[in-house]
Amino acid sequence: MLQNSETIANNSRVRRKQTLNANQKQIRMSDVTDVYDGQIRIYRTTHSGDVYQLRMWVSQERKYIRKSLKTRDKTQAIQLAQKEFIRYQAKLLNGEKLFSLTADELRTKYLEHIQKEVDGNQLSKGRQTNVKTFTKHYLEFVGKNARIQSIEKRFFIGYREFRQSRLKTITMTVVQNESITIKQMYKWAIENGFLEAIYLPDFGTIRVKKDEVRRESFTIRDYNSLIDVAKKWYTKVPQDHVKRDEEIYYRRTIRDFIVLMANFGFRTGELFLTKFEDVVVHNDATATVNILRENTKVRKARSVRGRRGDVFSRRLAYSTYKEPGNYVFSHFKEEKLITKELLYGYYRELCKVVKAKHSDFDDKKSLYSLRHFWITLQLLAGKVSVYKIARYAGTSLQQIQKHYDSMKDAQISKEILGVNLRFDGENNEIIVLDDDSD
Repeated sequence: MLQNSETIANNSRVRRKQTLNANQKQIRMSDVTDVYDGQIRIYRTTHSGDVYQLRMWVSQERKYIRKSLKTRDKTQAIQLAQKEFIRYQAKLLNGEKLFSLTADELRTKYLEHIQKEVDGNQLSKGRQTNVKTFTKHYLEFVGKNARIQSIEKRFFIGYREFRQSRLKTITMTVVQNESITIKQMYKWAIENGFLEAIYLPDFGTIRVKKDEVRRESFTIRDYNSLIDVAKKWYTKVPQDHVKRDEEIYYRRTIRDFIVLMANFGFRTGELFLTKFEDVVVHNDATATVNILRENTKVRKARSVRGRRGDVFSRRLAYSTYKEPGNYVFSHFKEEKLITKELLYGYYRELCKVVKAKHSDFDDKKSLYSLRHFWITLQLLAGKVSVYKIARYAGTSLQQIQKHYDSMKDAQISKEILGVNLRFDGENNEIIVLDDDSD
């Protein structure tokens, strides 16, 4: 609760010793009057003129409340101070915070919590990246300096419209996922005493169309166009390029990333976090990749064997960092994981080159679409059960059915007739169309 006048006076004397600035005059109190046995104080200062000020010490939060009473009448000032005291005391009794965090401070604290979860292997790095992105949009919506206790729960009903105004192509699935993450942040804040439950965001109804969950996949034509350019793109680096070796390395890197995504159906985060010690290349040019539990979205380890083991071998040949504990996709100059920003930057540049050569190429597809490409090919071929495809890809049967099995029969028939699949002569398995080996 609020402290007595003696404690307030002691704290006041300590604080008065700290000068505001070498060139500023000390603020002096005058006409000081204690209210409610010193739990609240009204006064005038040299800076406020005749207007009375209010000050209360809140021990629970170790801060002073200071505000102007906006009156020169002492009797009125005392009455206003008494009302303020009762109002603040009621909030404290209800467990409310008098000093609210800003939205930016809340996000910072929550991200620190998320980092601890990642460090303790309780959360994947992929999920951490999503939380950072989604809460960044939250800041854009409410404002970095907004006090979270001043944001009404119904204010968040405008979030959907806000996101649609910023990104015309955004899906309601994405908006819904963002809203869930923001709610999770607020629930964490409530559990840790930073906020009251009455401020839990209300996003209203966000309707997701049934057909919106269909995954964006590459077509065979687009994938072949992408590989057609990617496999030789690194040879096009000018001889006089100031960082020629580095540029060649990253162009080869994006090509290898694309080929492995398309042949293994990885999530991007899973491939990013793979180390050489997690890979075994076999004599038949296949490779077994052990995907660690902490590197997966579903927190379940798996081991998969797929084609294009030669890609891992060639990365060992030209990478600077090739020890077992090094990442397969490491930085060029430093012994650390390449950043997604850097790799995605090269992917976007590659897509521009592909688009220039193949005008019908869909350059809106992301690297993650290569996972959808792999899954779609398996479904279209019909050689492996949906359950086995789900197990290999590290997802559930329900997710496969929800996101991929809704394709219309006519569309499936058309795509099957248009796909020129190649088969391995020994076991008749599907070979994903890919680039030529070096």
